[in-house]
Amino acid sequence: MSPLNSSSLEESVANIPNPIIEGNASDFREKFNRSPFMFTHHLGDHPLFEIPRLVQLASAILQSEKEVIRQPILSPDDLIPFGGVFIGSGKVKARMKWGDMISKEKEDLLEQMSNIQESDSWLLLYSVQRDPEYRALLHQVVDELERLTGIPLRKDITTLDAYIFVASPHSITPYHIDHESTFLFQIHGERNANLFNQYENSVLTDQELEEFYIGNLSAANYKEEFQSKAYDFPLASGKGVHHPIRAPHWYKNGNSHSVAIGIHFGMRSFDLPARVYQVNHYLRKLGLNPTPPGKSALLDSIKINTIGLFSKRKPENKIEVLRSGIDRIRSLATWIAVPIKFGKKMLKMLVAQMKKS
Repeated sequence: MSPLNSSSLEESVANIPNPIIEGNASDFREKFNRSPFMFTHHLGDHPLFEIPRLVQLASAILQSEKEVIRQPILSPDDLIPFGGVFIGSGKVKARMKWGDMISKEKEDLLEQMSNIQESDSWLLLYSVQRDPEYRALLHQVVDELERLTGIPLRKDITTLDAYIFVASPHSITPYHIDHESTFLFQIHGERNANLFNQYENSVLTDQELEEFYIGNLSAANYKEEFQSKAYDFPLASGKGVHHPIRAPHWYKNGNSHSVAIGIHFGMRSFDLPARVYQVNHYLRKLGLNPTPPGKSALLDSIKINTIGLFSKRKPENKIEVLRSGIDRIRSLATWIAVPIKFGKKMLKMLVAQMKKS
């Protein structure tokens, strides 16, 4: 992605509102990663999010997808591009899974975005911080969140990313959970955010979390009876909402197209409990009733350290941060299982031959 010259970048950074976020500081301090809440911001209808600028951004990301760049995460400042541009049909329902959504050809992506009001599409642009203008915005938001929450977030952040979601009128973002803590800024259009309590087991079960952390990103299941338990946040330009880590959510657009940017980040303090869910997944498959995270410090420590023995020391993306350990264990188990299975087969053949003789 071509960098801006220094004078253009300085002008762009100067045009970013300061501060970006407004809101009740007590909400940020008391509710951060505990419960969802709304806030206000100054990015409403900002030039960085006008459709022609986003078409330019999408084009640059599509070009960069052709270039495979891998580098280790050294600090939260080393932002690792994750994914690229995704496009799909806006005709979905809350209960649908991401994997069930109808995708569209990327060749038409720029045209679909240019005509987003009529194209009945949604477009997701990952890692927009590859463009220095959005990178500057991302870092300013993190700086402000550290001040508002009173937490030195950068010391705990393991992955950091900014994504932009553009969708046609009445589009629905189906029910799902994310591992990241998210602050979503509504830039244009009206949109209803439906969020749920991540700690209510009747909504989000331990089994769903275990499946999610093994790699089934559509593990959370929406049921109509959940809706009465939802936090309903009506978003418009200049409004935002906080998603705590793992809080289930779904969205519905209003009569205009929607543009929103999400700042989301994984945190070490939540990465480690994910390992407990991974171990519990396999304990449950053995017929056991595993202890959930937070119930036993000793059992949590054993499970976390077991996965840690196999985890990559320098993960290169958020998938490796979360799953390199369990993926290596699964690969090792498969490697061991093949000769054992072959040996059992040969033993049966030998016994059968001996009986014949």
